[in-house]
Amino acid sequence: MRKLAVATALVALGLALNAQPSRPHVCYVVLKDVVVNPSLKDFLQRAIEQAQSDNAECLIVQITTPGGMVDSMQEIVRLFLNSPVPVVTFVAPRGGNADSAGAFIVMAGHIAAMAPASRIGAAHPIIMPIAPVSPGGEERGPSESERVMLEKITNAVVGTIKAIAEERERNTKWAEKMVRESAVLTAREAAAQKVVDLVAEDIYDLLQKIDGRKVRTVAGLKTLRTKDAFLHEFRMTPKEKFLHFLSNPSVAYLLLLIAMLGFIMEIYNPGAILPIAIGVIAFILFLFSAALLPVSIVGVLLVLAAAAFFIAELFVTSHGVLAAFGVIALLLGGYMLFPEPGAMPQNFYGFLRVAPGTLVGAGLITGGLMVAALIAIVRGQKRETVVGQEWIVGQVGEARTDLTPTGTVFVGGTWWTAEAVEGEIKAGERIEVVAIEGLRLKVRRKS
Repeated sequence: MRKLAVATALVALGLALNAQPSRPHVCYVVLKDVVVNPSLKDFLQRAIEQAQSDNAECLIVQITTPGGMVDSMQEIVRLFLNSPVPVVTFVAPRGGNADSAGAFIVMAGHIAAMAPASRIGAAHPIIMPIAPVSPGGEERGPSESERVMLEKITNAVVGTIKAIAEERERNTKWAEKMVRESAVLTAREAAAQKVVDLVAEDIYDLLQKIDGRKVRTVAGLKTLRTKDAFLHEFRMTPKEKFLHFLSNPSVAYLLLLIAMLGFIMEIYNPGAILPIAIGVIAFILFLFSAALLPVSIVGVLLVLAAAAFFIAELFVTSHGVLAAFGVIALLLGGYMLFPEPGAMPQNFYGFLRVAPGTLVGAGLITGGLMVAALIAIVRGQKRETVVGQEWIVGQVGEARTDLTPTGTVFVGGTWWTAEAVEGEIKAGERIEVVAIEGLRLKVRRKS
């Protein structure tokens, strides 16, 4: 009877525990200063699939971004609009931004939120070609065909963001202003104008504020249970991190610089395997970065011009003038490697540029290397030409054994048999070569 009672109690306890509601589960990702590109789209698709597999209440996408590629932005928007799991977009932390393509992504969330002091907007595409100079010295404006293309692109983008706003029941007028007028809203303004749904201090405050909200997904209506939810962060794999690392403008510039230096070192020292191997790999990685970023051909040509100047300096006596122009071209190339904000109709990048510190550091390091190479070349040209073994006469070395009068010395990186011509020399004393007979040196104590 006692065993039966214990078994009954255990069964009752199990039933009671199963009857209690389980703790809600929420997945989230943190995307800090990301560029909207294909690798980001693949990561978010995997995050949605994982959240669905985990039966999560929702997926929170915490994001700050300067913008990115239109194609990738549209694919991410489609992912969010067709997600069976509620997607909560959150511009955070404080001071965060969702510029250009980021504004579309944030508004595509089932619930959109922003942290205080963050911003959203500035999504106008602009065609800014390199305007040639007219014979009168004035730069021409955009042509009629360029104006027509800009209008078509703008209308298409406006239609996209208005469709998103209508689907999420948000302010379509302000959504259109963010594109046509490059309007930018703070978190408080965006919430007041119903561009986003709410303002939250952090992810924990967000969980409290969205608890109990009803959202409609492609899987049906869902009431969120996020209060005191268990949080699970979904992170990029090492491969995804590496691919996204390559989308950094400063990294792209450094890869091009490494490729340039590798090729120069191979030309300067033919037969060296390591520099050319590193240069080829760096250039291939740069090409991948160029596919993810709006790289300007002018910037690339300036970097190639810098390489040409550096190579010419090694073979032409210009007293450093070509090297100086090479450094200038290198800095200008880094500055112009990416177009001005919104300069490409296929992209919605914000302020995408090579970091000033990277530019200055690259210029100093490259300039220093060229100065060192020039000094070595000048010294080599000033060195007297010698033949045979006569070069050893006058060299200074060290006695490695006592010379009484013969012994061993170390001169010119080589061990020699030597004979002291002016008395005995102790081991460790400095010696000077005065003559050579066959393979034996005549040395004396170096005063």
